[in-house]
Amino acid sequence: MDDPVFAATEELRAWTVDVPPGKATGLLEQVVSLAKSREIEVLVLRADLVFGLDHLRSALHHARRAFSGGTNSSDSISMETLLYASGERQLSSAIKKMSVSRETRKVLIVQLTAGELAAGTEWAPFLETMGKAPPHRLREFGITDEEIATLGERNPGELVLEKVASVDILKK
Repeated sequence: MDDPVFAATEELRAWTVDVPPGKATGLLEQVVSLAKSREIEVLVLRADLVFGLDHLRSALHHARRAFSGGTNSSDSISMETLLYASGERQLSSAIKKMSVSRETRKVLIVQLTAGELAAGTEWAPFLETMGKAPPHRLREFGITDEEIATLGERNPGELVLEKVASVDILKK
């Protein structure tokens, strides 16, 4: 059976980059400039708040659906994807939560549209799946202890995907 989310996001690529303290925002500027020159949409995020490729694919898929349905909250696919990836209703909250800062040590670069971004030599492919995220990471993402308690044997990543999907409800 074909996966419609995967099919709709097949051009998505992601890499992680370890950066020294204070260098993440400089990397952000370099990547955005490179992507803009190649007419590619990208996101540069804190890697610690992304829970796998399924998290990114779901966010991009929801963002594209918002644009096609006229319910988008931003004017770019990258900002709309950020909104969904964060699980937040407000773009300002999404930026505060997921954007890199001077303290960021691991950056995630996400290519959202087709094109050749030409990954840097220090970029490692992001291949993470929605595995067993530790509770402290889930809490930092905004998942409550009550929500974590409902997991039972389910994959903790499912709570993240629920947060992504809930943005559609929160936007109304």
